[in-house]
Amino acid sequence: MNDEKQLIIHFNNGTKMEVSFPTQIKNSLGALVESLKKMLEADKLVIEAEARLIVIPWSSVKYVEASAVTAAALPFGTIKGARIVQLPP
Repeated sequence: MNDEKQLIIHFNNGTKMEVSFPTQIKNSLGALVESLKKMLEADKLVIEAEARLIVIPWSSVKYVEASAVTAAALPFGTIKGARIVQLPP
């Protein structure tokens, strides 16, 4: 079973970074929800990749796309089952 997730970070300057990574928290829905909540409340996104630490201030991020996110892990109030009609340029 492939548990790879994809994250595309779109920056305010029009560039983007694509990241692929394995599932970070398995078998604990509560821990997954709490982890996502803390990440969204933090002032930066921290990624460890290829023996490098990448720290991205949320103020530099226009929006983030994440694939393979389970519905149970979504923050309260998330609109579920939406269909993208048009992405911003």
